[in-house]
Amino acid sequence: MEEKFFGTQSASHKPSVEKAAKDKPLRTMLLAALFQVSWPKRLNREEISRQLPFYGKSTRQRALDRDIETLTGVQLNELPAPEAEDLQEWCARQQSLHRLAITYERRKGENSTFGLAQSLFSIDINEDEARAFVALEESFTPGTPYAEAVQHLLKRWAWLFTEKGHQLVQQKRKRRARPLLLPLSPVADYSQHGDTILALDRALELHTYISFAYTPLALSWDAEPIWHEHVEPYELEYREGHWYFTAYLFDLNTFVDYRVDRIRPSSVVPSKDLFSPENRRRRGVKIRYWVSPMLARHGSLSARLHEQKVEMLENDQGARVEGYAKSVWWARRLLLGYGEQVKALEPEELVRMMRETVKGMSGLYEEEGK
Repeated sequence: MEEKFFGTQSASHKPSVEKAAKDKPLRTMLLAALFQVSWPKRLNREEISRQLPFYGKSTRQRALDRDIETLTGVQLNELPAPEAEDLQEWCARQQSLHRLAITYERRKGENSTFGLAQSLFSIDINEDEARAFVALEESFTPGTPYAEAVQHLLKRWAWLFTEKGHQLVQQKRKRRARPLLLPLSPVADYSQHGDTILALDRALELHTYISFAYTPLALSWDAEPIWHEHVEPYELEYREGHWYFTAYLFDLNTFVDYRVDRIRPSSVVPSKDLFSPENRRRRGVKIRYWVSPMLARHGSLSARLHEQKVEMLENDQGARVEGYAKSVWWARRLLLGYGEQVKALEPEELVRMMRETVKGMSGLYEEEGK
């Protein structure tokens, strides 16, 4: 937002540069708003002039100094530094005087920066909002989806809280029984794959083909990775503690799911070629499975398939569910989550995979019993 603060105003409402340069109340209002929306980033004179062009000429730089002095009620050379020991007390005095608490970080040349030490306004939150804030804060830990960006947003939000709001948040953090836990904890350490996730997301957004080095799960991480050239991004999903990237492969005429933590860091290379996202539709594979009477009786049939349909069987014999899964592999994972309460019916490949999985699990437990 701060990079286009002045320029994003509509033509019918944007004040002219010359009018703003001569209209001090308008200038100071826009300057105060710029400091507010830029937090926590500090701004030097050049950045302020870029956002508010009426400060652009050197003859008007003094106008910027005077406007800051007007907003703070303090001479520029008397403004505190951002790390001043008595900053909190000074901010309280500024608030009581209805003045802005702008700090001044003195550097050589034009690199000195200005920034707000406290928000121009504050918002009250209630107990439910405080619980939700803590739930988000504690769930988006390193490795979870967009953790750094979410924490940055929460920090900017918390900056607006009243003192009462901050106290509510502190109370919820101290509770032994958390109000809510979101199941976002990653199974693997994705902290080293943050750049990869952003690169894949950017490719999806810009519709660019990509290439990358990938080590399949069947191979050791130390093995030579396989280079995947010019694949067409389709989907990026966080599911059950893992990031999955889906791409369309022309040579195989199929969609392939990749575990993001198996993509070599810094190996994603975007192409200059673009694709049309409307060209591909992953319909998936149609599956059918039986659900036990207990699950059917209690309606525990969450819609986890595309175009899902449920047929309730007579005489309390359970139900049949059909719909489209992403792949047979994903369908197997889905059914395994229900344990002995489901039975695969179609397609035959899924039935075979379930039989082999159950047989393998049974063998493991038989060995333990010997």
